[in-house]
Amino acid sequence: MNVVALFNNVRVGIDALRIHPLRTLLSILGIIIGSASLVAIMAVSDGVMAFIRGRIEHQTSVQVVSLGSRTSDFRGGEWVRINDYPVFTEQDAAEAGREIPGAASTTLLLSASATARYRSIERRMSLTLGGATLPDFGEVKLAAGRFFSATEASHGRGVIVLNHELARELASGRAAADLLDEEVRVGRGVVRVIGVMERDPYEDPRNPVFRGYLPYRALGTVLEPPPSGRFTPTIELKASNVEGVNRLKEGAQDWLARRYLRWEERVRVNVRLEQLAEVERGILLAKIFLGTLVGISLVVGGIGIMNVLLASIAERTREIGIRKAIGASSRDIRSQFLAESVAISAAGTLLGVVVGIALALVTTAGFRFFTEAPVYPVITPITLLIALGTSALIGLYSAHTRHDVRHVFSRSRRSGSSSERLRRTLRSRPQVREWRPRL
Repeated sequence: MNVVALFNNVRVGIDALRIHPLRTLLSILGIIIGSASLVAIMAVSDGVMAFIRGRIEHQTSVQVVSLGSRTSDFRGGEWVRINDYPVFTEQDAAEAGREIPGAASTTLLLSASATARYRSIERRMSLTLGGATLPDFGEVKLAAGRFFSATEASHGRGVIVLNHELARELASGRAAADLLDEEVRVGRGVVRVIGVMERDPYEDPRNPVFRGYLPYRALGTVLEPPPSGRFTPTIELKASNVEGVNRLKEGAQDWLARRYLRWEERVRVNVRLEQLAEVERGILLAKIFLGTLVGISLVVGGIGIMNVLLASIAERTREIGIRKAIGASSRDIRSQFLAESVAISAAGTLLGVVVGIALALVTTAGFRFFTEAPVYPVITPITLLIALGTSALIGLYSAHTRHDVRHVFSRSRRSGSSSERLRRTLRSRPQVREWRPRL
C-alpha cells in the first residue's frame, strides 16, 4: 500500500469517528475506564509497597549484617576465652564499605554503658558510639537540635544526642528541649547536648530506657578502658534492600576470608535470619496480592476495550459492504479500522492516565486520613508504559482480529446480494466508474 492510500485510509477512519460521535464516545469511555483503573491500582500498590519497605528499613534491623569479634567460644561444655581476635578500626569499616558489594551504608559501632550527670541528677544510660551514618541503621527522629555531622565524628568532638526520656530526667521539671547546648558529664568526660530525640509513644513510663549517641572517636574521653585493655567494636553493614541481604552476607564472608586466617573462629557474622525470612515472606505475599489486583484490572480493562472496539466493527456491516462494493479491498478496510482503533486507544489512554492519577491521589489521601499512614501514589515510567502499551496492543489486536473481520465480511456478502447488485449497477454506469469515493 502506498503512502497516499494509507493517508486516505487514515483520513477516512478519522472522519468515521467524527461522523459517529456516540460510538466514538462509548469506545473512548471504555478505554478511559480500563486505563484509569490500571494506572490507579498500580500507582496505589507501588505506594503501599514503598511505605512498607520504608517502615522495614527504618524500624527494623533485618537489612543489617554485623561483623563482630569472637572474644570467647563454647568448647567442651564451657566458655573458653579467645585472645587472638581482631579488633576492627574505622579504617577497616571504611575498607569494608568500599570492597564489599551491596553495602549501602557502613559504620563502626560500639555499645557500652555509662553514667550521665547533669547538676545533681545522675542516671545510668546505654551509650552508642559510631559515625555520622548511625541514623541509617535505626530510626532517629529528633524533636530538637540535630545529629552530629561527619566532621564532628571524624574529629571526635564531645557532642551527644540524648533520647527524650533521658533529657527529660536530666532537665528535672523543665522541657527536654531545654537541655540543648547544655554540658553534661558522661562517664569521665564532659560533652555538649546538640540533639534531643522525639518521645517514644510506646515507652513504658515506669521502666524508661535512657540512651545517648556519641561520635566513636570521643571514646577515650568518656569511657574507661575495659579489663582486657581494648574495646571490641563491630562493623555494621546495611544492604540497600531486603533482597540484597544474602548477597551482602556472602560478600562480607569473602572479605573476611581475604583478610583473616581461620576467620570463622575469630569473627562472627550476624544476620537476623528469622526476621529476614518473615519479612521476605510478607513482601512476597504483598507482591502476589497487589500483582493479582493489577492483573485483574488489566484483564477487565482489556476485555472492555476489546469488546467496544470489536462491537464498533461488527455493527458496521452495511458500511463495509458498501465500501467493498465500490472497490475497496480488505487491506483498505483493515487500514481504516486500524486508524480508528489507534486514534481511539491513544485518546482514551491519555485521558485514562489523567483520571487514574487523580483516583490514586484521592485513594491515598483516604489512606492518610483514616490510618495516618504516610502513603502516597508512586507514578513510575513503567506504570505509564504499561497503560499506554496495553491499550495500544488491545486496539491493534481488535483491529487485526481476522476471525471477527472475516465474519463481518461474510455477513456483508450474505446480507444479500445488495452489495453485489450495487457493484453491478456501478459497473454498468460509465460515469460512476470514474468516480472515486471519499469516505
